[in-house]
Amino acid sequence: MSYEEFVTEIKKYWELRRQGLKKQANRFLFQFTEHFKKDISRDEADDILFQFCRDYIDEIKFPGENLPRRHIPFQISELLYDYLRRECEENKMPQMRWAFQIFGKYYNSKEPEGEQNPYYILEKAYAHDKCDQQTVDLYFGEQVEVLWWGQHHFPEVCLISREDFEDTVGTANKILREKSVDKSLVEDFYYYVKLYHIFFDWEEKGREGGFSWLCEKEGLNFEALPAFYIQVQQKKKCHNS
Repeated sequence: MSYEEFVTEIKKYWELRRQGLKKQANRFLFQFTEHFKKDISRDEADDILFQFCRDYIDEIKFPGENLPRRHIPFQISELLYDYLRRECEENKMPQMRWAFQIFGKYYNSKEPEGEQNPYYILEKAYAHDKCDQQTVDLYFGEQVEVLWWGQHHFPEVCLISREDFEDTVGTANKILREKSVDKSLVEDFYYYVKLYHIFFDWEEKGREGGFSWLCEKEGLNFEALPAFYIQVQQKKKCHNS
């Protein structure tokens, strides 16, 4: 099977989905992937899946109509998981980066409870001698994502501990010392670091003064998200006499 034939079949699935024929699309793709697993040699299959990952992730060749990317159906994700798992066990790049980009923090979900490191494969990719710029920006971007999420409900509450904040900032600073990082990510990082320092200082002083005013005073543009509360009213139990 050629790579072009593989992509043609995947596009048939996407077209069926576009027409609203979800059951037919899933049935078609199941039959195709079963054929792929049984009748295509491992070397040939690996070459095809390598090209697919490169085109899908690095070249962004499969845009959707309403989304920037086509979704990867379950049957294809199974093929990719098996392929990338074997490649990652051999510490191959950029396959380790691709594994994180496709499966994210769930890639390592099969590790024992309490031993899961959501960034394990990304850390290995970053430490690899063939670490590329995309890996650097991805790893640094994950640190920024943690900081973004943690401040989501400022000034009411911080969603991450101060220890988690310091660990995240430490990792990000380590990356900055070692590599060149996308400028916009660096700007976001320094914004959040300053924002957290204002928050922690404000909290230590008993939350005196308006938080938004303090941010403005420090030259930081911050707008708190509106908070909504739902009051749950318990039903009174009826007792039969």
